[in-house]
Amino acid sequence: MAQNIKNDYKRKDVSLLFKQAWKAYRKSDFKEVMLEMIKVNMVAFEDLLNVVPERWSHAYSPVRREMLQKWFYKRRTKAEKIQTQLTPWATELIKERNKDSKKYTVRPIDSVNFNVKDGNKDGLVNLSKKTCSCTKFQVDKLPCRHALAAIRYAKKVFTYFCGNCYKTTSWLEAYSGNIFPVGHPSDWNIPQDVRSKVVHPPPFRAQDGRPKKKI
Repeated sequence: MAQNIKNDYKRKDVSLLFKQAWKAYRKSDFKEVMLEMIKVNMVAFEDLLNVVPERWSHAYSPVRREMLQKWFYKRRTKAEKIQTQLTPWATELIKERNKDSKKYTVRPIDSVNFNVKDGNKDGLVNLSKKTCSCTKFQVDKLPCRHALAAIRYAKKVFTYFCGNCYKTTSWLEAYSGNIFPVGHPSDWNIPQDVRSKVVHPPPFRAQDGRPKKKI
């Protein structure tokens, strides 16, 4: 369908809006994009509505909705059982890094800056800015081996230096919402002008030249 939109209208803005509407998971986001489509190309908007959104959009797809419903439930249930402050993946990564960091030598510069000797390129850690010269600290939003050594030396709590995206509370919050089924199609309130429209298959134009042989 995306290719048909691209071929029929030959406009990047229309194709982009279609992809945004197609990929939107929330109905509010879908409606917002479609309102923008009206401003850009009314014909494209009407053509898209001729094909009921349940057939092409994520937000209105019953199958997609059911999948997300199961997905949210499983992950929310799993998150509720976690006893650690960080997600299982982050917890294991920190354990691995912490084990290696115990071999490092920490030389404090002041209360927040530490020169951590690892026997190779070393690491200059700033606990206030949550950075390290190895860049893993600021890129991963998780303490690197150098940072963990400095945190341990400074007698700080390492979870304070972890990004919120790795924390169990954020994981649980991400799946806190409920996704309810849309109900049977017979119960849907579909406007009469939409019901009366006949949806035809998209126009087909054969490509120029001889068809390629399948290998």
